[in-house]
Amino acid sequence: MRKRFALAIGLVVAAAATISGCGGHAAAPRAAAPTAPAPPSADPLVDCVLSITPWLQTYLDGGTDLGDYQEMGLSSAQGGALRELQRQAAALRARGPLPSGWAATEVRRACTAITAARASATSKPTGWP
Repeated sequence: MRKRFALAIGLVVAAAATISGCGGHAAAPRAAAPTAPAPPSADPLVDCVLSITPWLQTYLDGGTDLGDYQEMGLSSAQGGALRELQRQAAALRARGPLPSGWAATEVRRACTAITAARASATSKPTGWP
């Protein structure tokens, strides 16, 4: 289990390093967006980060219309987080380059909130009180 967790953390760090290097330069739009979500892991936080990160990267690289969240393989909460991150990135870029590591930090923050809300919703008892 520790090896799997370490691998998942390594993937998150690699994704963060990729995103943080694209801060403020204007890149040409990508020809193609990510085509499939990452395979599921045992950690919902890692799954969330690995699902949102490529779509945010596509947006930061100049992609404009990313389509519907369901077509991207995202949940409603992940799609909402992605839209909010796009809005924040646009506002920050209007003032200058994105801070180094901004995207990785913000994706992780959004995914932490999403997984906490999901855990809270599933821990409530069901049925008649």
